[in-house]
Amino acid sequence: MNKAIFLDRDGVINKPVLDLVSPEQFELLDGVPAAIKKINDSGYLAIIVTNQPVIAKGFVTTEGMDEIHRKMAQLLGNARIDKIYMCPHHPEKGFDGEVKELKIECGCRKPKPGMLLLAAADFDIDLKNSWLIGDSDTDIAAGKAAGCNTIFIPAEAKNLLEAVGRIINK
Repeated sequence: MNKAIFLDRDGVINKPVLDLVSPEQFELLDGVPAAIKKINDSGYLAIIVTNQPVIAKGFVTTEGMDEIHRKMAQLLGNARIDKIYMCPHHPEKGFDGEVKELKIECGCRKPKPGMLLLAAADFDIDLKNSWLIGDSDTDIAAGKAAGCNTIFIPAEAKNLLEAVGRIINK
């Protein structure tokens, strides 16, 4: 079985922006390429699990989010994300231009563990020996619900590089 380090995106990999909807808004946080390269070199899979309700709200399309993720991949250089799992759903209705079929209660929106469970099935991941690094209570709850170890930024580690160092240098 494989081991993974699951990463929240906004606030862990990139600077948090309210309703990030364009590649121009996307900026990596300091140390992120080095942290992800360290994951790559360690034998862990680097997998992003991210809630992106801006899609359901109609602020950006899935294709627009793909453009943002292409920019992220460029900025990471020789560091590699193995896969991005994204929840496009949002249960609250009432936004102009919202995508009605995505305005649902789902099993993938963190704090539910759906994205992690899907990744575990796709990559044969041993969740007990895997980690989730996040910056919100919903991230940590999803990791725990999936049976992963967790690290909460900034409470338990000040940034992604420090969090990855704690896991890999054990």
